[in-house]
Amino acid sequence: MVAFRNTLLRLVQMRKLITANVRTYSSKSDINYEIRPMRRSDIQGLYELLAENKWNMEKSYLECVFNTDPTGLVVVVKDDGEIIGHNGILAHSETIASSGMNIVKEGYRELGIGQKLFRRVMDVMAERNVGGTALSNRISFYHQFGWKIQSFTLHYSMGKVNKSFISEVPSGDFEVVPLKDVNFKDVVAYDTELHTVPRPVYLTQWALHSSANGYVALKSGRVVGYGVLRPADVGHKMFPLFADDPILAKALFCHLASHIPEGEDLIFVHPIENELSNQFVAANELTSYLSMTRLYNKWNIEVDINRVYSTSSTEYAIV
Repeated sequence: MVAFRNTLLRLVQMRKLITANVRTYSSKSDINYEIRPMRRSDIQGLYELLAENKWNMEKSYLECVFNTDPTGLVVVVKDDGEIIGHNGILAHSETIASSGMNIVKEGYRELGIGQKLFRRVMDVMAERNVGGTALSNRISFYHQFGWKIQSFTLHYSMGKVNKSFISEVPSGDFEVVPLKDVNFKDVVAYDTELHTVPRPVYLTQWALHSSANGYVALKSGRVVGYGVLRPADVGHKMFPLFADDPILAKALFCHLASHIPEGEDLIFVHPIENELSNQFVAANELTSYLSMTRLYNKWNIEVDINRVYSTSSTEYAIV
């Protein structure tokens, strides 16, 4: 009960930090706006902002993050109700959190809104080690916030799967079964080995969503890999693909990719430090569009990168 009260008190304190709304009037552009906590009713406006800026971030993912924990999510709202900015932090534990979706609408970026947003959410999570994914050519922007510790590099790759590649499904001393047929607690436990911090609420929202196709690799009843495929506004995200070895990874890849409709694209975000995941990308002739670097402000979180073939998200996740 004491631990519960302490946690509740910390959440209240965090909420107070965010709810100290910031109103700013800019004579430069005659813009009156406020920075405030995100509400469920803001999801549609944020989705429209992301879509306008060509972020392939489906509305159901925004709902997934909000339903997990909206405490650290912040928006910038004009007096007419238009959302022109967002940033947020998702707490994974008492000591670790991840930042995500730092965006300001074009035309408002010269007002310093992005910096105000970032400082607001960093103040909320001041004592935590906060990680985030930055475009590799914009790393220096995050140095001012203390994000100087580089971890792994991700490539955002996309394209049609190679039919001959997925037609050769590996077999062996394992089985691949639908995620719905496995004890979900076992999947969460396996995910924790790689993500390093348990995230049962997030995984429930993501992997058990009605649009998700998930598979689990088992050896003697033990989870040795899993993956999830979900439709995005454009293409289908294989987020994540985790496996103990490349044979298991390919078996999962083949099962998941079989759910991609003819002519539609796969989205695969892989750590380039995992050479075998690079081979998956090459074998399917996927095109890499973005290079992103994982950064931290206090210490690097070591991840078993050779078991990570595609990450669970580009936002709000350690891996």
